[in-house]
Amino acid sequence: MCQYENIHYGCGHANRRLIKHCHFARNDPNHQCFGAWSVKREWSNPTEYCRNCAYYARQRGFGHGR
Repeated sequence: MCQYENIHYGCGHANRRLIKHCHFARNDPNHQCFGAWSVKREWSNPTEYCRNCAYYARQRGFGHGR
């Protein structure tokens, strides 16, 4: 069972990040897991935006001559 962590951002989006591959995924050349997965940790980061929202916020800021 592969283990993931969920990260909740201030923009309201969430991201799942791999912590550890299961036995089958470690031995597969492409690290494919066809079994169940579980969320090991869950944490929030209210002061940061996800990658997409941060990108669009920077684009809006630079577009107005700042």
